[in-house]
Amino acid sequence: MKEIKPIKMGYSIVLFLIPGIVFYLLVKVLMPYLLETLSINDVLIWTIVGTLGLFAPLFLLSLMLMKADGYPLNWATVSTRFRLKRMEKADWLWILGGFAVCTAISGIVLGIWALSPIPFDINDLRKIAPIEVQQLEGIEMLIFLPMLVLFFFNYVGEEFLWRGYILPRQEVALGRYAWLVNAGLHTVFHFLFGLKAMIPFAPFMLLLPYVAYKTKSTTNSIIIHALLGAPMMVLVSLGLIRS
Repeated sequence: MKEIKPIKMGYSIVLFLIPGIVFYLLVKVLMPYLLETLSINDVLIWTIVGTLGLFAPLFLLSLMLMKADGYPLNWATVSTRFRLKRMEKADWLWILGGFAVCTAISGIVLGIWALSPIPFDINDLRKIAPIEVQQLEGIEMLIFLPMLVLFFFNYVGEEFLWRGYILPRQEVALGRYAWLVNAGLHTVFHFLFGLKAMIPFAPFMLLLPYVAYKTKSTTNSIIIHALLGAPMMVLVSLGLIRS
């Protein structure tokens, strides 16, 4: 296995910022245009746009960057370089314990925010999603198939790049502060959602790289990332909860 080289801060910023700009353009420019001009389910449109326009490219970019560093593209090398490890009991404790702590912190933050003189609107939190998911009915249920593809590239694609490729190189360059810088840059990637929407989710933005850093396992951050986004989207689409 080749020695992992440190990554420069400027390069790290570029790898987060450019996808963040693409994310912004897709959600704020392309999506409104397509929603206005096409008579297609919103979820299906975002599934296609998000997959092809952002998340699949992030997945491919992570592999291209690894290849450019001189690593062969085979499963043994990818799984080792990206730290894709088998789940153990300790990993589940990190994930579940981290979720519990972050949920409690987010609840406290929202409680303090609601009592403060700073204007608080629960609708600001809806901005964390690219679209407002609605219940699927009838033939629309077939959208679940391409949604699974979206979920894969969204969570695996992002984590391959952010925590699989970039974080280990940041660890070489920044040591114990690498996870904190990674969390900050990951927040920059989500700048289109706005500061108010991101504040309650800040603990989870810290949790993703911290668990990956402490356990040296990108598998854990993939699972955390998926748990943050997929269940809510699925439950709303099935009509089990209302958006």
